[in-house]
Amino acid sequence: MKYKIILLLLLLCFYNSYAQKTYSFDFMIEYNFQKNETSKIEKLYLLTNSQDESYSVYVNEEDNLNFRMDFKDEKGIRSISRIGKSDFFKAETISLTCESVSYQKEKNKYDSTRFDFVNEKDTLIDGVSYKNYAMKYNKIKEARKYNRGILHYIVENNTEFHPPLMMFSSIFDFAVTSKNRPNGIAKEIFSLTYDEKHYEFIYKLLQFVKIKKFLQIPTECDYTNPKVSKY
Repeated sequence: MKYKIILLLLLLCFYNSYAQKTYSFDFMIEYNFQKNETSKIEKLYLLTNSQDESYSVYVNEEDNLNFRMDFKDEKGIRSISRIGKSDFFKAETISLTCESVSYQKEKNKYDSTRFDFVNEKDTLIDGVSYKNYAMKYNKIKEARKYNRGILHYIVENNTEFHPPLMMFSSIFDFAVTSKNRPNGIAKEIFSLTYDEKHYEFIYKLLQFVKIKKFLQIPTECDYTNPKVSKY
């Protein structure tokens, strides 16, 4: 009887492990973030897979004890949840519940008639040269109406092993632009308003570290599986 119970427990463990969709992450990237030049500096963290840019986790502070964790899979899975700060850093595997998981319909496709993607000349920061590229509205009336200017990405040197971090700007987060984008972790990201008077959405790299983390969701809310209802 004792051995039957042990066997049952092993089978249950195997089943629970099997009945999960698992995402793996090999880098944690830390940024300082400001909504504009005068706003408070916030820390945020990205969990990424350097071999697969189709999903990522965006983490920012919710309160003194907890983080807000935003997971996205380009196939439509989305989860916004809360996790304790110490748990986030310590845990090798983070398990989500179906209650926190939802499905998002596919975004509108990249519209080349509205936006331009530009590789720019290298820029100097403290005497060091960095690759950079920009994205902007090419319809002047629209740009003026929404006071939208240019979004700049400056790339950290020696990070060609990592795909571009395009998650910061949903309107450009499409494969159609990826052929022209240089690989690399963003050192700085910032947006200029159309009148070029104000900086917005300012990200400055603090560090990136190699990690081994996993995120799991139950099979019944794996909306990448055609057998699972999305509605």
